[in-house]
Amino acid sequence: MVVQNLVGRVQQAAERWPEHSAQRYWNGQTWESRTYAELAGVIQSIAQGLKRLGVGVGDRVGLISATRPEWVIADLAVLTLDAVTVPIYPSVPADQVAYIVEDAGMKWVIAENERLAAKVPSGIQVIVIEPPSHGAARSFWSLASYQSSEMLIPAHGRDDLATLVYTSGTTGLPKGVMLSHGNILSNIEDIEAVLAEVPNAEVTPRDVVLSFLPLSHILERMTHLFFLGQGAEVAYARSTDHLPEDMKAVRPTLMVSVPRVFEKIYTQVWATVHGQSPTRQRLFELAVNLGRARYQRLSTGQSVSGWMNAAYGFFDRLVFEQIRQAVGGRLRMVISGGAPLASEIGQFFFAVGVPVLEGYGLTETSPVLAVNVLPVPRYGTVGRPLPRVQIAIAADGEILARGPNISAGYWNRPEDTRAAFQDGWFHTGDVGQLTGDGYLKVTDRKKYLLVLSTGKNVAPQAVEQKLILSPLIEQAVVLGNRKKFVSALLFLEPGEVARWAQKEEKPGDYGDWLQDPDLMAYVMKEVERVSEGLAPFERPKKVRFIPKPLSQEAGDLTPSLKVKLPVVESKYQALIESMYTDGSVAEARIPAPSTRRANWMPGTLLAVLAGVVVALLIRFAIG
Repeated sequence: MVVQNLVGRVQQAAERWPEHSAQRYWNGQTWESRTYAELAGVIQSIAQGLKRLGVGVGDRVGLISATRPEWVIADLAVLTLDAVTVPIYPSVPADQVAYIVEDAGMKWVIAENERLAAKVPSGIQVIVIEPPSHGAARSFWSLASYQSSEMLIPAHGRDDLATLVYTSGTTGLPKGVMLSHGNILSNIEDIEAVLAEVPNAEVTPRDVVLSFLPLSHILERMTHLFFLGQGAEVAYARSTDHLPEDMKAVRPTLMVSVPRVFEKIYTQVWATVHGQSPTRQRLFELAVNLGRARYQRLSTGQSVSGWMNAAYGFFDRLVFEQIRQAVGGRLRMVISGGAPLASEIGQFFFAVGVPVLEGYGLTETSPVLAVNVLPVPRYGTVGRPLPRVQIAIAADGEILARGPNISAGYWNRPEDTRAAFQDGWFHTGDVGQLTGDGYLKVTDRKKYLLVLSTGKNVAPQAVEQKLILSPLIEQAVVLGNRKKFVSALLFLEPGEVARWAQKEEKPGDYGDWLQDPDLMAYVMKEVERVSEGLAPFERPKKVRFIPKPLSQEAGDLTPSLKVKLPVVESKYQALIESMYTDGSVAEARIPAPSTRRANWMPGTLLAVLAGVVVALLIRFAIG
């Protein structure tokens, strides 16, 4: 039966798999589970309690909390009453919380703890999930004590408003995106249809999903509802700090992540490899090169030779299995969104045996417009549009979209709505192109494209993706609009800088090393290395180092980890100007870095010798 609202998906799952685990969470001492029947029951109980407080049809209820099982329970309890959930990122400062509360016209806010409750302006009823220390705050779980024989059944249909999602925004005040039940359901149904067409890609009750992204982000929330509707078990990571331990404990089969996580894993793996002996480094490089060559053949429809498969199978057992075990050993696919994924990183994870399915969309599109699928994702693209989504490219290159997943507009913002939604098309603000076989390539945000004084156009995201492939570069912001050349602000990975300083016998600390001309020369060599493949005018000619990483706490990043470019440009104005007032351009030709990290690769002489033999076979397999 086709459900008419989001609550219906979980209700349907509870009827089909009542005793199957729906949620797994850490209770402070051990992992605990909640079945689908129990989940449906507690949603009903909390909804009864909220009703007793006066929550009714159309009321906007705030939800400010980190990702945890109660977030989902609160969301679905609010929707059970035909009310509207308004998620707020926990990292949002108090003044923005006050703005969202006022703009949405809230009377109630559900907060994770008293610290977050303190951000809510006075006059609003606050319900606290974690046990409050005093009686003034109402406990979330006390709502479940209000029992009633009445079964609350949501009456809302697909056209009714389900949520206001305030975009974090890289500039200006956040806007409340209006998403209906039908908007989000259409996205879920299209993804379900796409996966059903691919053998062994469907999500089933056998799957375990590890959740750690903010549920305030529509991608995590939509996929959450998708997974629960499929009967999968959702496990909640304790925190990002515990993520490595939780992955080993939970052993997920599926995850939703952002490119930053893959970038960190990628750079850490390569830093580890660079700390090994030359023989082991060469073996790993051969393994990855073979995996990428195999991917290239598969992605272009070419056959893979028996020699290549045999060599890949050997390296898979010798090397790649170690990486898979580090993430639980059972991951069969990972969904990536929220920002562009570098093609090189996608190919690396495919070679490792953990295919990353990159998608594309925005909050206004519920959020997915296009997605890559198995068996072979097309890296460098974001896949094909979903079945009911139409994509068009405007004359200026802007990506336009329409379909049942597109928002009706912005809450209390008629002018912004008219500007973004024209003639049935949503103007994404992104620039891209469609390939001949229907794959979508996203170039960058339209407003952030660089136009050099020479007339050349540069997409900064593409350059940034190249730069962070270096283990030395943790963050990069590419600049140069209306300037003669491209430049970049870089935050260097402290551990890698320390290893460089140790090797070069440089005294001092991180701050001292950032001032060292030898480090600048070293970094420029790395910039040159990873920029291969870019046009000469796209490559940064100068860089400057920032002393601290860009962060949400410092106001540099949005809650979805996008760079607030105006903030960064203002903050580092003098540093940026120095790149264009100083006439010199740093260039160097020095060896690549040597780093030391924990030894995780197999170290037996037999394995090394066998790898060398296989390396000879690979030359025939690839050739």
